Amino acid sequence: MAFAAVCRPCGSLELRPCSRSRSSCRTQSLLKAASVSKSKFETFAAHQQDDSVHTGEETRATDLRASKFGPLSRREGMLTALVAGVVSSFSSSDARADDIGTEELQVEAIQAYRARELPQALRLFDKIIALDPENPVWYERRGQVQLDLKNFNEAIADFNTAQKLSPPNYVSLGLLGNRGLSYEGLALWREAIQDYTLAIDLGESIGAKEPYILNSRGNCYASIGEYQNALDDFVRSSEVFRKISNANGYVYAASNAALTYAQLGDDDRAIKEMKAVARRASGSIDMRAALAAMYWSRGDEKTAEEYWDWACTKINSGQLQENGPVLDGCTLYRDMDWLGRIRRWPPVMVAKMDAFVKLRSVV
Repeated sequence: MAFAAVCRPCGSLELRPCSRSRSSCRTQSLLKAASVSKSKFETFAAHQQDDSVHTGEETRATDLRASKFGPLSRREGMLTALVAGVVSSFSSSDARADDIGTEELQVEAIQAYRARELPQALRLFDKIIALDPENPVWYERRGQVQLDLKNFNEAIADFNTAQKLSPPNYVSLGLLGNRGLSYEGLALWREAIQDYTLAIDLGESIGAKEPYILNSRGNCYASIGEYQNALDDFVRSSEVFRKISNANGYVYAASNAALTYAQLGDDDRAIKEMKAVARRASGSIDMRAALAAMYWSRGDEKTAEEYWDWACTKINSGQLQENGPVLDGCTLYRDMDWLGRIRRWPPVMVAKMDAFVKLRSVV
């Protein structure tokens, strides 16, 4: 029987037996505070209702801090979801900090992590591991820092070491989710799917819903051309978000489902779902741009132009401040590389948008 890392010492409800040793309540409270700060995913998803709308994500090696579409957004979103039912490695404090005198270093490392001083956090965890090399908690936490630094191979190595050092009956949902993201960063889709599946199954076994991980697994299925499996995950993810009244999450997953219907050839259903999302997210460029491409592919140029105008002019005028430069609010949707590789629209939808952009420019 495998235990998820869900024990909650210091007076709170213990959901599962724990196999870790004694923990520090003081350090635990600091770690929990670090993990439940407003997630980048939610900040990003909220942009679907303002003039910076894009429903994208990136797993390539570009600057995380400069991009709204980076894996950090999904990663922190997933961890926020996990905290509700399980404790990820940054929110659990089952380490033997008091026993070996590493508590001060641990607190400094978490503070550096929260401040996004990732190189400093990495150096501190290196020191902690040197003092306590047999403790799997430290490797998992350092793996999270490596992931945020986009050191994907190093992150995977740390997560693997943490797993090997843990008791056989101990499984960390946070580790599985983060290692899955690391595999995604290396475009190792099947390995990511394997970890995401383990995390989803384990979460369900203890009554935890994992809509963020479902959406991430759907993206991986889409990346290997298994679009029906991708659709199933996107739909499941959107349903969970709807049930827990997470409107931003619902829009995020439902948009992916709508795009996948188009990839599977069900254009009528795709348009229906795109319209539903557009109504739900009045400031979303993404689905209105998709509707423009869909209607153009059907020969309905008037409706296509109306959706495009709404997305690029009424939602985002391109002038972010009075008397400032006029920018093209839909520039990214004219970039087919961004659309397919970063936003991760499926090939059929990228082709429809490409045709729309190219043909309307000569009409």
